[in-house]
Amino acid sequence: MFAKNFSIKVLGAFDVLDCEGRSVRPSGRKDCALLAMLALSRNYRQTRTWLQERLWGDRGPAQGAASLRQSLTTLRDTFNGDAEALCADRTWVWLDPRFFDFDHIAPGARGEILCGLDLREEGFNDWLRECRAEFDARDRRWGLVEAPGQPDRRWYLDQPVGSAEDMRLAGVCDFICDSLMEALSVIGLHAAIDRREANCAPVPRATDMIVRMRAFRFGAGCAVSLSVTDGFGSLKWQVRREIERRQWRDVRSVQVEIAQLFQDFALRTEAGSLRGARWSAHANGCQALMGMLVPGSVPLSDIVRCSEAAIAASEKGVYHALLGSAHLLLYGEREKLTAPDVDEVMRSIRTALNLSPENGLVQALAGHSYGFVARDLDRNAAMTREAVRLLPGSGACWNYHAISLVYCGRFSEAVRAAAHAVWLCRGTMAQPMAQSTELFARLMNGDARGAIRVGEASLNAMVFRPTIVDLMTAYAREGRMRDGQEKLRLFVRREPELSVDLLKSPDYPIVNAMHRAAVVEAAGQLGLA
Repeated sequence: MFAKNFSIKVLGAFDVLDCEGRSVRPSGRKDCALLAMLALSRNYRQTRTWLQERLWGDRGPAQGAASLRQSLTTLRDTFNGDAEALCADRTWVWLDPRFFDFDHIAPGARGEILCGLDLREEGFNDWLRECRAEFDARDRRWGLVEAPGQPDRRWYLDQPVGSAEDMRLAGVCDFICDSLMEALSVIGLHAAIDRREANCAPVPRATDMIVRMRAFRFGAGCAVSLSVTDGFGSLKWQVRREIERRQWRDVRSVQVEIAQLFQDFALRTEAGSLRGARWSAHANGCQALMGMLVPGSVPLSDIVRCSEAAIAASEKGVYHALLGSAHLLLYGEREKLTAPDVDEVMRSIRTALNLSPENGLVQALAGHSYGFVARDLDRNAAMTREAVRLLPGSGACWNYHAISLVYCGRFSEAVRAAAHAVWLCRGTMAQPMAQSTELFARLMNGDARGAIRVGEASLNAMVFRPTIVDLMTAYAREGRMRDGQEKLRLFVRREPELSVDLLKSPDYPIVNAMHRAAVVEAAGQLGLA
């Protein structure tokens, strides 16, 4: 078994060890902080500007850039011997993961992030607080759905194989790989990313699973192939999908489908670590949770069935909260045209709160139910505020908190909360849902242009009824009647019985009175009878 060149330790006191176990930690605190920030960043890279703002934010741009260059020179002298382990160009700075081990991505890793590494820089300390909170909550990012016990197996996700000259294909692979990592993390598994070549990497064991992706040209579009082998190279699972047109929506639909199929395979593979009812609860709970937070990834009726199956197998608060919220989603998406039974929904929510009062996601879903179906807006805001206190690194909790602020008419606060939800969900399959909420908040705050910008990004990724409604309204406010009428036609296709009188009805699922008035006015302007 071969070791990587360096091991970066961010749990507990920061340290860097070479392949012989000797400490090569830089002497400068900001040099250490820069390394740690890269190690804890997505794909181990950040922009120069981002690093300057957090490490030298009290200096001017020129002086901050000079300080960053000096720090990079010092670090290169330490880490760049026979190979470029620390890399930089005019925009980006990154670590090459082929040459580093990271203790925080190991299965079951626990501890305080960067204990004792505090600087006077406010930007760094703000980032560190957020990073610690997100790491503490990472296994609860989607709520406390219990993860399976880790068997004697590791999952490896190899860097995508494709044409180096074709940046479009590389972008497609990176986008789908991000969703694969998230699909694993949702079920409590954390993949080792970008396994190195055989001459300098740990030799995979027979029980390990190695995930490889490849994209290649196919006709006018491209094809994406994903395969999983064991440590002996025996093929265990494979899927191939074609993308006919070069449109974001096509890539998005393939991403969601492949991630869902891959997650199902991983769940089946890990089934041996959970037995009987406990396994059934976990698998069904994960499926329902994904459907709630990523509309379109799971049929809405299946969310209800999966929640009920999870409850039948194991009484957990989050499963009851999912069941109550699933009935709201069926009504909110207009798959069911009659309002849900309020008593039935709130019975599920009260049970969830009794079983899991300290679960942030339960608080968020319960609060949303109180606002959406019971119209108790004060309790809605209070419970979602408690949710973000319990899970400050959860984009889902911030998303529901932003919705509650819109319901209460606190529109500027809602915009900030929604933008934070988008930031927390960046690069994940939950991002379009957060963008839809930001659209809602910006529209009600009077920023129709900003609402259109984030709304179109969300709609390109998923077709969500509230997104269509709010985009239609934003276009009408901007005077872009042709674009607004296009959204109205899409709206009518989803609801053939739609009329202005129906939108005015208190039974139609719009909570905020100002929001209802804006939608009714826009629909009338665009020609709805």
